Amino acid sequence: MTGWDLKPQGIQGVLKTTGEIASKIQTYATSYGDHLSSAASSAGTITAEGGDGGSGGGGGGGKGGEGGEQAVGGLVALALSQFAEHTTPDLKFIAARAGKSLTGAVDATTAYLNGDLDMAAEAQRKALGAVDLDPEKPGVQSR
Repeated sequence: MTGWDLKPQGIQGVLKTTGEIASKIQTYATSYGDHLSSAASSAGTITAEGGDGGSGGGGGGGKGGEGGEQAVGGLVALALSQFAEHTTPDLKFIAARAGKSLTGAVDATTAYLNGDLDMAAEAQRKALGAVDLDPEKPGVQSR
């Protein structure tokens, strides 16, 4: 008796449902980036103009800056771009982790059904391994 007790029909149903949801992650990640970019560009900018560089007279009206320079984007745009920069790798990791887990489940189930329990255990072990998101390495698919 092994530690494996698989029901292929149940596995197939779970993989189908999970695969459908996981395939949407790519769409969500793209949409996520597009929406954040749109929100950042629509957030407006802070203009640093009107300052005369001198003192007194209130020439700048509280707008700050020297020499009529202008800011590239506002604080909201900056915050959104930094948020996207820090969270996009997490979305990529989720998609890669889901793909690796699904592939491992398929490989382990196939090996089990073929009677190769050692290969099934190896497929399971590989699926639990670290996810590599470096697109420069061979075998890493970009998402």
